[in-house]
Amino acid sequence: MEFPVITEEERRRLLAPPSGKVEMVLDTDTYNEVDDQFALAYALMSPEKLDLKAVYAAPFSSEFFDRQLKSKKERVTVPMTSDLKEGLELSYKEIIKIFNMLDRSPDGRVFRGSAEYMKEKGVPVESDAARDLVKRAMESEDILYVVAIGEITNIASAILMEPEIIRKIVVVWLSGQPMYWPHTLEFNIGQDVLASQLIFDCGVPLVLMPCMTVASHLTTTAAELKERLMGRSRIGTYLSDIVISQLSPQAADNMLSLFRLTYLQEADDYPDYPLDDTGFQAMAPSRIIWDISTIGYMVNPRWCPSLLVPAPRLTDDVRWEHDPRRHKIRVCNFVYRDGIFGDMFEKLGKAPK
Repeated sequence: MEFPVITEEERRRLLAPPSGKVEMVLDTDTYNEVDDQFALAYALMSPEKLDLKAVYAAPFSSEFFDRQLKSKKERVTVPMTSDLKEGLELSYKEIIKIFNMLDRSPDGRVFRGSAEYMKEKGVPVESDAARDLVKRAMESEDILYVVAIGEITNIASAILMEPEIIRKIVVVWLSGQPMYWPHTLEFNIGQDVLASQLIFDCGVPLVLMPCMTVASHLTTTAAELKERLMGRSRIGTYLSDIVISQLSPQAADNMLSLFRLTYLQEADDYPDYPLDDTGFQAMAPSRIIWDISTIGYMVNPRWCPSLLVPAPRLTDDVRWEHDPRRHKIRVCNFVYRDGIFGDMFEKLGKAPK
């Protein structure tokens, strides 16, 4: 398929950090992890910067992690549904729940996305979300920011349905790993590899928020949530309760094992050395709230330093392949954890009681 070609000058303009109040839609696998609920609430509570036009439910399932772990001897729990359609419906219902907890009407603003991943290159997966994105993008008189915090089938499908939206949107996506990482295995990028490859190849203006060493800075603890958020609003207590219920030493140990077997593969050369297998004496559990990184970028790009770099190719085995001749994308290199959490806590604390 042929995609519109954006000049280098126009691409630089579109990828300039957002300023003033902007229009955006949010694509989210909302029930997958609690970070999506935080991000949605943060966006809805930032009307001074974000005009949130619509929210799209993205599907999710444990399939990605199941593939990575099937040859491993260690037993690791993946705390999510294995049914993609169930993941989509859980996400949709959770979006409605967050709107209601913030006394916001979801009518005409919340749409179900795809109930399956792409099966064939270049063939979109039809959904209400993809159709709404095409309509909104083509009707928008300004840049429409498409913030994605789940797998990317809905957005890739919309681009295939109407390639001209490439000229009208900027995708801001939490996915993958930094450009120097030995691979880019990660949940959002690895669920639907065909859709992910399209995002990097079609030329759509893209802001990439990598996970490990970037969004992974965004951790919080039970003590912080109890001090800054719990009891201050309905949404604050709801989200705090979810996180705190997950902060056990056992859950922390499981997450560290899951990272080591997936995201941190090839990040060390320790198998070549006879190291002692010394365990932790105790755990100090925390929780990464990854997805608020994208909202932090939208609210204040200074909190998320970034650079324009050539777009990598995403290989079939989920690695970066670099080519300096490729079109540019913007890649975030760091997040100011304290600024983003501080802004979000302040806003969510002012939500309805």
